[in-house]
Amino acid sequence: MKELPKRIIFGILFAAIVVVGTVVLPPLFHLLMAFAIAWTLHEFFTMAIGKSEYIVERVLAVAGAELLYAFLVLYKSGILTQLNLIALAFVPVFLLMIFPIWHKDHSNHGKLAYIFAGLGYIGFPLALLPLLHYHGGEPDGWLILALLITVWGSDVGAYFIGTAFGQKPNSIKIAPAISPKKSLWGLFGAVLFGIICAVGFHYLGAFEFPLGHSIALGALAAAGGLLGDLVESMWKRYFGVKDSGNLIPGHGGLYDRLDSAIIALPMITVYLAAAGLL
Repeated sequence: MKELPKRIIFGILFAAIVVVGTVVLPPLFHLLMAFAIAWTLHEFFTMAIGKSEYIVERVLAVAGAELLYAFLVLYKSGILTQLNLIALAFVPVFLLMIFPIWHKDHSNHGKLAYIFAGLGYIGFPLALLPLLHYHGGEPDGWLILALLITVWGSDVGAYFIGTAFGQKPNSIKIAPAISPKKSLWGLFGAVLFGIICAVGFHYLGAFEFPLGHSIALGALAAAGGLLGDLVESMWKRYFGVKDSGNLIPGHGGLYDRLDSAIIALPMITVYLAAAGLL
């Protein structure tokens, strides 16, 4: 199968899974999120430290993120009434900090930094999604889907505007050492398309916020998405890999597909919480 047809087929399949998991079968959303947290961390850890090192520490990191997600779901859905129980999610993180003491070989412990980096940059941010999913007290898959489309729509805008206007010799590049093709024109295209998507979802009813806040969500989706893409590019360049994995044929790994959302969605969550809209 040639690359383009493969990308199209598996891209459509991935999109269908996202739609089904967010709005068609809402209970499936939590299973998909549990898988996304575990697998994205697995891809990052494999990229950073290989497949067979620090297995226990990796499991503890995944457990910490999964428990935080689960406790937030239980709290936001009203099953748990005490927020302080969420502290239990940090027990695996505490164990992660002390377990390496009993390793026989301490010469490679610098690699543990990548486990903490993955937990802080991927695991915990993704675990905050219940705050968005239950923003009105009830699960709202349409908001999650609309935000994902806005993030990915801004990425499309960055590509087309950046390709059309940002590849000239005098174009200002955002991070030439990491991603030489990304320019200010691409950022402009991302913000433009992000705001267009957000305004559209505002009038369609998916963004039940004042128009000004919806516009801000579009801009944050664009900026956060671009930052997420740059951060993953930085890691992949540092570790010398092209893709984070091969879970999605023609697209690479799950981390490759979620890199923009990993930063954009937590930024949006913090913004909405600060604005008193969650």
